[in-house]
Amino acid sequence: MHPIVSRLASLAAGSVAACALTVGGVVAAGLPSAAHAQASVLLKNQSAKAVVETVDHDARELLLREANGHLITIEYGASVRDLPHVNAGDKLSIHFVETLGAEIAPPGSPLPESTLTTAKGYVHGHPRGVIAAFRRERATVQSIDLATHTLSFVTTDGESHVAVLRIKAMQDFMATLKVGDVIDITRMESISYLILNDTVAPAPADAASGAGAGAGAVPAAPAVPAVPAVPAVPTVPAVPGVPAAPAVPAAPAVPSAPAAQ
Repeated sequence: MHPIVSRLASLAAGSVAACALTVGGVVAAGLPSAAHAQASVLLKNQSAKAVVETVDHDARELLLREANGHLITIEYGASVRDLPHVNAGDKLSIHFVETLGAEIAPPGSPLPESTLTTAKGYVHGHPRGVIAAFRRERATVQSIDLATHTLSFVTTDGESHVAVLRIKAMQDFMATLKVGDVIDITRMESISYLILNDTVAPAPADAASGAGAGAGAVPAAPAVPAVPAVPAVPTVPAVPGVPAAPAVPAAPAVPSAPAAQ
């Protein structure tokens, strides 16, 4: 992916860069019939991951660095109020789209105005911002060379431009034109970004201060106090012994009877 420099500020001050019509190697988004005398092509449709390098609030400018090291500068005008707050170090997913359109201006129609559109919101809890700039300019055809695909014209600010049309859709559009035709050129640049940073809840103070505790470790459960020992049952004193009964004296012996004669 090549570096992208998106100039989304000073829309009314700058004219459309007519030489942008010389950009090649793009895919045509579609060409209406010649009767409509208009064309629209897709110049860029790219996605990338990037990290915010710097945020310049005074210059209203963001500097992003892609994973491949390329830098992207995004300038946003003072009218941009709806973007999420972005800080240096934020990780972003960005999507850049650029289109180019041209059509015959209806007779008596007012001059086209450049506009800037912004939006913000959330995608799965992640902040998202969108900036879309529409640079519009009116021009009058001065000369046409179909053999070399060259078109010259002068814009309303009086500047002359010569463009080599290398996109098939634009070449077909040029074939419908004639000298003196008034055309409106619209260049759209849109960049959307999604802030990818995950929000992590801070650890409790007492857990964070625990010595030697690993990050995210579950604190140990408090020790259960020991059950107090049951006091021993006092020993029951022995019952005093019952005095022994006095011995009964033996009965006197009975004299035996004399033997018979």
